[in-house]
Amino acid sequence: MIALPAYLLALAFAALGIAAWLLGRLTGNRRTVRLPRDYYVGLDHLINDRFDHAVEVFARMAEAGDAAEIQFALGSLFRRRGEVDRAIAIHTRLREQGSSALRHKAAFALALDYLSAGLMDRAEQLFEELTASSEYRDTALDQLLRIYEAQGDWANALETLHALPAHVQAERARIAAHYLCELAEQALTQGDAPRARTLLGQARSRAQDLPRAEVLAARIAEAGGEHDEALERYLSILEAHPALAIEMIPRALALAPRAEEQRVLAALCSRLQRARQTNPRELAVLLASALPPQQLQRLADLKGPHTEAAAEAYSLALLLQRLGDAGGRYQCEECGLLSVGWYWRCPKCRAWDSMRPAAFKWEASPPEAAFGARRGAQERPARDDRRDLGRVGR
Repeated sequence: MIALPAYLLALAFAALGIAAWLLGRLTGNRRTVRLPRDYYVGLDHLINDRFDHAVEVFARMAEAGDAAEIQFALGSLFRRRGEVDRAIAIHTRLREQGSSALRHKAAFALALDYLSAGLMDRAEQLFEELTASSEYRDTALDQLLRIYEAQGDWANALETLHALPAHVQAERARIAAHYLCELAEQALTQGDAPRARTLLGQARSRAQDLPRAEVLAARIAEAGGEHDEALERYLSILEAHPALAIEMIPRALALAPRAEEQRVLAALCSRLQRARQTNPRELAVLLASALPPQQLQRLADLKGPHTEAAAEAYSLALLLQRLGDAGGRYQCEECGLLSVGWYWRCPKCRAWDSMRPAAFKWEASPPEAAFGARRGAQERPARDDRRDLGRVGR
């Protein structure tokens, strides 16, 4: 066996070490993606909500090269800042000059730009084109639904909803029922009662517990001169859905002859009491919110079992009239929007069946109620009134 001198072994080990270090540097450089410094600067501006500085940084990077992702980021920033024309210019160029893989992404971004600018027809056209894309089909259909709902085009909204996957249609069956009710209301307004009944039947097949369908059935009966049936339907709605009391009370009383108002008022009150064990004070709040003071005064002058509730409602209505409806009579359970008028769909968050009388929100939360139960009797009455009012809409 040949014995090598010690210095040669030392040189061999040193050479191996240097080769391994060089190899590591070369492979490490291949694996590491070196991003420009401006990218990190722009990202820091975004994280800290300094959008103006971020736009300047990304615009400078976009001028230096044609990186598509930087262009998309810049276009989104312009849209968020309200500079939609600049976003449209960027996404139009990417759609026309970009690679085929980027054209659908650019078309979707461009459609969002048009939507933000209020150019619904152009956005609709692009979203319709994107429904042919497997990647953007469902998202484009959702955006089309948003456009049709905003335009009140319920027929196209229903057709678009039917184009979504089956499991999505099942999840949104209640929304489809609302679309059909909208179409039925249009038919009823046009005097086409048979078509309204057909659409109403389709709506009930999708959502059997939809209060709106019951209200629409009562309206159809009322339009057909079947006042007794309409009155009974309004009373049934009031019992099943006390949250609609402010809307149903005046409709039911409007169907009653002047001589029968007290009887109908008694029926209304008994239905509410049967539904939620409503006390006289709660009845007064509901009546004061639903009826004008003049009608309440006339009801209070009549002799009947609920004259005291009508008299108290009259006094409360005068107070509400002085305070005004600035706070709103209804509140959305989803976003908290206060509204003077009733909507089946919240104008702000676009949630269906979310509006409730604001008086029903007076109920104390469980921790507050528990804390109030331990307090002295002098501090409880006002809290107890709010809890009683809250039970009406539960």
